[in-house]
Amino acid sequence: MIDKEVAIKAINSKLEQLKSVGGHQEFNNWRKITSTTLSNIYTNKEDLIQKFESIKAWVTVMSGSGDRTNQAKREAEDYLKSIISDIEHFGLPQLIDSKQSEKLSVNVHQQNNQNQSTSVNINIDFILDVLKGELRNSEIEEVKDILESDDEPKEKKKKFIDKIKSFGSDVASNILANILTNPQVYEQIGKML
Repeated sequence: MIDKEVAIKAINSKLEQLKSVGGHQEFNNWRKITSTTLSNIYTNKEDLIQKFESIKAWVTVMSGSGDRTNQAKREAEDYLKSIISDIEHFGLPQLIDSKQSEKLSVNVHQQNNQNQSTSVNINIDFILDVLKGELRNSEIEEVKDILESDDEPKEKKKKFIDKIKSFGSDVASNILANILTNPQVYEQIGKML
């Protein structure tokens, strides 16, 4: 695993290179190379890489809107500086070896008055991946603190819901959508409906 000082040094190197980037094509080439560096640092954070890759520079001659290179450079610089700040404050995310990680299985047994039974087994490792993909490290720590508290289950649930809401409706919607669109979930839900 990469160490945080090495990661910060690599990102700072990319920031130095950004200073000498000229036109929009040069910026877009720099962005691709920098994306590779970020992928090496954050192997399980595709969303972080995608957000960085969405920063693009272009020149529009026909409409007169001009050159977007300087704006793209500022956005990229701000984004990389925020990543460095996160690494300095929270460290790098830990990679979990699937052989060593504890797997949590949820078994749901439903029985109706006709004595029919439906069993749903879902390995919720993917739920953890969804949360890690949608939440920042600091947000994950806040949620983890709530879940590990000694509060009663109803109080934990209320605090958990309030905390997720505080991150924004888009975050809550994305988490729910990612969970419900997982093949493991929607196949089981379809069988139950």
